[in-house]
Amino acid sequence: MEWLKKLLEAAETNEDGTLKIDSLIDAIKAEFPRHAVPKEDYNAKVEELKTANKTIKDIGDKNKGNEDLQKDLETYQADVKNLKKENETLKKTYAVKESLTKAGCTDPDYLLFKQGGIDKFTFDPDGKVVGMEELVKQYREATPHVFKPDQRTEYSPQNGDYKGKNPFAKETFNLTEQGKLLRENPAEARALAEAAGTKI
Repeated sequence: MEWLKKLLEAAETNEDGTLKIDSLIDAIKAEFPRHAVPKEDYNAKVEELKTANKTIKDIGDKNKGNEDLQKDLETYQADVKNLKKENETLKKTYAVKESLTKAGCTDPDYLLFKQGGIDKFTFDPDGKVVGMEELVKQYREATPHVFKPDQRTEYSPQNGDYKGKNPFAKETFNLTEQGKLLRENPAEARALAEAAGTKI
């Protein structure tokens, strides 16, 4: 409205000091189109504003759903990450237990616990346990009760006195044969018992 103010200040006056209204109206009519917005343009701008406000509202409504979807997506991604980690842990645990069982361990869970858990083992890129032979050797010496004893069911002494099944061995355990052997040949019975991992 600055233009109108300028027109009023510059308006011509009559001799009595009143404004010359006709000349002022002519000046306003001449200047108004340059500063006024045509009704069509005004209405178009009002419609654009309404459309923009509606679009903003729609986007806001859609984003509410998107926020929920985004939260669900983040939850699912975290679940997948956790499941992958659990799967890796299971694979590693199985690899360790399998290696220990092949080495003759009767309680691989105990040795896993004693080692401090699966994270204390080192694995190569193929998922195999690194240094398992050394660990088995250490555990066999430190905790022989969790390993199967070396089985020698056939006993063939160098002098050839006794041939046959060892009655002291776990798989061929026989008290009758043990007693008979103790009566007939105590030294040989002690050697067989020692070969089976027991003492008489």
